[in-house]
Amino acid sequence: MAEEVDRLSALPLEIKTSILHLLAIDGAVRTSTLSRSWRDVWTHQSNLFFDLSCSDDPEWLREWVEIAADVICSIQGPIIDFDLCYYAETYASLDLFRFLHLLFHKGGLQKLWIYNTGCTALVQLPYFQSLKVLDLSDIHLRLPSDFQGFEQLEALRLSCVFIFQEDIQLLIDGSKNLKVFRGSVHSDGLVPLSLTFNAPLLTTIQYYFTESMTQVRVLNAPCLEEADISARIGPESSLEECAVIVAPATKLMADIAMVSDFSLDFETLKCFSQVPAPRALTIQFPRLRSLHLEGMNPCLDQRVFATFCCLLRNMPILESLEIKCFDPLIMLGDLDEPDALKINECLKKEEISCLEQSLRRLTVSVTKSIHIAVMGMICFIMLNAKVLKLVEILHWEENEVEASIVQALNLVEKASSDVNVVFSSME
Repeated sequence: MAEEVDRLSALPLEIKTSILHLLAIDGAVRTSTLSRSWRDVWTHQSNLFFDLSCSDDPEWLREWVEIAADVICSIQGPIIDFDLCYYAETYASLDLFRFLHLLFHKGGLQKLWIYNTGCTALVQLPYFQSLKVLDLSDIHLRLPSDFQGFEQLEALRLSCVFIFQEDIQLLIDGSKNLKVFRGSVHSDGLVPLSLTFNAPLLTTIQYYFTESMTQVRVLNAPCLEEADISARIGPESSLEECAVIVAPATKLMADIAMVSDFSLDFETLKCFSQVPAPRALTIQFPRLRSLHLEGMNPCLDQRVFATFCCLLRNMPILESLEIKCFDPLIMLGDLDEPDALKINECLKKEEISCLEQSLRRLTVSVTKSIHIAVMGMICFIMLNAKVLKLVEILHWEENEVEASIVQALNLVEKASSDVNVVFSSME
């Protein structure tokens, strides 16, 4: 046993440190009791993760905030990666300011992730010169008064972040190496948000449209390959709510028309289907090979189905289509006859370029039984896609695909002679 301990203690510092990287910080600190050679190894950690959302007990939180601050101060070198999951309503802003202040003086920070679950806390973000990844959630974000941009920033992810128009545009403009932008941002003032991207290295953009968004433009992004746009509306949204979303979403779709991978949610399709938006339906995607549709089934109806078909006409070389549906409220066997007839009116043979020449794979993921509109999409594709090779229906193991659905799909007239319909369970 002593020999084994000696061998463990004799490991080089870099190997010991890499071992501790696999542990939570409290476990890493406890290794200091193993032997004298392990006493200070944890202080060489460069990646820190604190989950302070485990309890809403104020006394517990205050104790752990102090521990976290002591750990940061005890680290001997720069902290490269700092992740914090936080829950607090009273002290959140002060504690976050304290942590960021300590990180700033440590230097070398490359990745910052803050997820606040208790409230939308105010964060005064220091000027981290080496920052490459910024991931913030549920905060009010402020930039330094002399902010000139994060020159090394490659990925910017903002979820439910409230920010002033000047700050969000300055953050985008100052990130000259920006490659990934994923954002759900809200105006923190009276002025609604209007964003412009002039990012030559941008490869991925994801945006959630809200009622406070008036414009999103991508002026220069020659490397852009992947786009994802979504709307934050409910199944019972009014025409006015949809109209607010359509204008900026239409402009953004036109700007990103050269992407090869595109994701769209049912809510956005609903917006396009409910208001006059001919420009949105005439945008061509000449390089698009993969389309992903995702959302809540209650947003699906005949008009959304028609909008979906219009989009297919503008994707001439589409090869793969994926549809993810959640929480269906209407089961195939529970439909009234008029509802079924409305969907069936859309099921016909049409000459659509991608269905005639390129679409080879259709994947549908469902959480329960398949919604009638989703069934319509599947049947429409199978009826028209002449080079289709695979239709895969994915479902959770505990949610069996009804026999009537299996039978219905097997009876669908298939345009492709060698299409294979497969039912698989999702892990």
